[in-house]
Amino acid sequence: MKLKGFYDSHLHLLGLGYVKTMIDLSDYKTIEQVREIKSNKEIIMGRGWHQNQFIGKRMPTKTDLNAISDTNPIVFIRVCGHVLVCNDKAMEMANIKKDTPQIEGGTFDFETGIFTEDALSIIYNILPKPSKATLKEMLIEGNKELLKNGITSCASDDFSTIDVPYELVIECLEELYNDGLMQVRLYEQVNLPSIELFQDFIDKGYVNKQFNGFKMGPLKLLADGSLGGRTAYLNDDYSDESNNRGIKVFSDEELYDLIYLADSNNMDVAIHAIGDGIIDIILDTIELVTKKTGRVNHRHSIIHNQLATKKQIKRMTKMNIMAIVQPIFLNSDLAIIEDRMGNRTNETYLFHTMKEQGMKVGFSTDSPVEPVNPFYNIYTAMTRKSIKNPGLKPLLNETVFSLKESLKCYTTENYYHSYEELEAFDDYVIIDKDICITSIEEIKDVSVLETYINGTCVYKKEDFNES
Repeated sequence: MKLKGFYDSHLHLLGLGYVKTMIDLSDYKTIEQVREIKSNKEIIMGRGWHQNQFIGKRMPTKTDLNAISDTNPIVFIRVCGHVLVCNDKAMEMANIKKDTPQIEGGTFDFETGIFTEDALSIIYNILPKPSKATLKEMLIEGNKELLKNGITSCASDDFSTIDVPYELVIECLEELYNDGLMQVRLYEQVNLPSIELFQDFIDKGYVNKQFNGFKMGPLKLLADGSLGGRTAYLNDDYSDESNNRGIKVFSDEELYDLIYLADSNNMDVAIHAIGDGIIDIILDTIELVTKKTGRVNHRHSIIHNQLATKKQIKRMTKMNIMAIVQPIFLNSDLAIIEDRMGNRTNETYLFHTMKEQGMKVGFSTDSPVEPVNPFYNIYTAMTRKSIKNPGLKPLLNETVFSLKESLKCYTTENYYHSYEELEAFDDYVIIDKDICITSIEEIKDVSVLETYINGTCVYKKEDFNES
C-alpha cells in the first residue's frame, strides 16, 4: 500500500544517533539485572529505564550503579530524558558533595544519585565532547532510523542533545545535506534556553533561515519535566506524592523575556509543557506577549499537553495555539497515570478533544523517548492502549482517533507547523499491509518496505544496510 510520507513534528534526530552509543535499558525487568551490567567503557552510559518496568517499581540509585563499578563513572538516563541516576564516581568527577547547593530549575539528591531537569547538566559536563566527525555519524544514524520508519520530514530539537556549540550542529547539518548524506527534510526546533544564547542566534541572522535540506524553526523551550519522573509542573500536588507539584524550569520573567524576544523577531515558540500548572503560565505569557507585539499570524505551539484540561483546551483554541502531541506516550504512561493524577485522570491525554475543538493537532514521538515508528503512534491514538503493557485497560477510549484523522495529524497538520503544505512534496512510503482493511491490532505490526523523498527512493527494506 502507498501512503504519503510521515512528518514527525517533535523528535531528537541527533539523539536518535546518540542513544545508539549507550546501553539500552528499556528491557531490563529488575534492578538486580541492572546491577549485573558489564561494560569496559571508560564512561558507562545507558538510557531507557522506567521505574515502573522494574519489579518493586523503584528508581535505581547510586548504590545500584556502584555495584556495577566504583571506579568508572556511570550515568543511566530515564526514558523521558528528564531524570538520570549516576554512581559515586560520576558525582565525584562533577564535584558534587553533601553540602553542594541545589541549582534553579532542577534537583539532585546526593544520597540516591538522582538528578532532575536542569541539574542533569552538572553530570553532562563531565562527559567528553564528541568530535565533529562523531556528531555527523550520529546524525547519519538518526537519518537512517527515520527513513526506515517512513519519516520523510521532521521537526527536531538538536541543540540541547549534547553540550556542543549550536553552530557546530548547524555546520554538521549543512555539510551532510550538501554532501547528500542526509535526506529527511528537517525543521530545527531551536533549543537555546537563555537570553544570551538566543540573542546571539538572532544577531547572527539565523532566525527562520533556510539551508539546503533544512531550515530554522521555532524557539524550543523545556518549561517543565515529565509525568513519570513527577517533574511535570501541576496546579495541585501529585496524587502519589504530597507536597510535590513538579518543577517549573523558568521563572515567569525568564519565560516572558524569551517568548517576547522570539515573537518580536517574527519567530514562533514550541514549548514543552506537560503539567496543567505550566500550561496556564505559558498561555498567560503568550497572551501578554502577542498583545504587546501585535503579531497575530503566529504558529506558536505547545508540545506534549498530556495534562491540558478542557478549559485550557478551549483557551488554546481561541489563541490559535497548535498542539504537538504523542499518543505513543500511553505506551509508558498508561501504567502510572492514575497513580500520579488520581481523580484528575479523566482530564488527561485529551488529544482528540483538542481536534474536536478545532485546534491544529500534530502527531510526534519525541523519539528516542519512545520508538519513532509511526504505526505504533497511530495504533495508540486509535486504541488508547499500551503496546508495552497490553493487559492494561485503555484510557478514556471514547477519545480515540480514526485512521483518517491519525494520518492527517501525521501529515497535513504537521506541515502547517513548518509553514508548508503536504501537496508541495512528492514524498511517499510503501508498506506491507493495506491499513484501510486490516484490523486495528495489526496496525502496530505494519512494516515500511520503501521510502521516497521528492520521488526518489531513499530506503528499501530488502537492501538496507543495518550496520
